Amino acid sequence: MINDRGVVEKLVQNKAVIKIQKSPGCETCEARGSCHAEGDKEMLVEVENALHAKEGDSVEVSMPTRSVAKMALVVYLGPVAALIAGAFAGEALGNSLQLDSPLAPVIGGLVLLAASLLLLKGFDRFARSRPQYHPHMTRILATGSAAASPPCGDSK
Repeated sequence: MINDRGVVEKLVQNKAVIKIQKSPGCETCEARGSCHAEGDKEMLVEVENALHAKEGDSVEVSMPTRSVAKMALVVYLGPVAALIAGAFAGEALGNSLQLDSPLAPVIGGLVLLAASLLLLKGFDRFARSRPQYHPHMTRILATGSAAASPPCGDSK
């Protein structure tokens, strides 16, 4: 389980917008280059407010590691695998049609890459409809003014 701490910035209907400070662990994270918070000191995350937190509360937000790994695999490896498979398929098709052109693998790769990007759009809809692919508020750490500055992972 990936856990992080943040402060509830605002409430929108039954959801809470939480400001999460980048932790020291972000510096060594393998996904730091692709993180949408690259260069920022904080991220905003919208979660269900099942614990009825109020603005200013310090909360813990969690997401299953397995879900993060699945999403990363599909999003990053899927298009690359499609591009490579398309290049091989284009080459095979070009050879079977006796075309002696380097364009066949390029076109094949681009066609399957485009198809994989369309499939990613469908995966996005799928992931949005499944709670295991969403972060969850797991507990309230401090309320109101006591939560003004979220606790740091290292208390040295």
